[in-house]
Amino acid sequence: MERPHHPTSDSMIHKTTFAIRSYHTDAFGHVNNSRYLELLEEARWRFAEEIGLVELLSAKELGFIIMDMRLRFRAPIREGEVLEIQTSLITLGSASGEVRQWANKLGHAQFALKSLFHFILIQRQTGASVPIEGDIRNRLLDVIEVK
Repeated sequence: MERPHHPTSDSMIHKTTFAIRSYHTDAFGHVNNSRYLELLEEARWRFAEEIGLVELLSAKELGFIIMDMRLRFRAPIREGEVLEIQTSLITLGSASGEVRQWANKLGHAQFALKSLFHFILIQRQTGASVPIEGDIRNRLLDVIEVK
């Protein structure tokens, strides 16, 4: 098992908000679990764009893929409410890492969802796993959450 890296610099928690619309909800009137996956993914993309990672990966023809995910639902979010998703990188090994996300109704402390995503870096053309090193690693070390 890879050991997490914990830098001495400040951590970065990225916040993304979404206005919940009717197409996000199911017959019970709350955000459908499959829609949560889409919203969580969009929040991860926005985080990666903000730190310049998307452009860096694209130039090198690399990409991150999710290998494992865990979701825990706690409270419903309904149409008309605003969902806030907080995204942070919490571990970074030589070949993989973990991103934690949690979501809540904007302005409320109780979480609606907690999630943990385990990822690896791949070569886009071959799909082969590659080490997380160089400027990509440095970019991620700059934003990892300090525990």
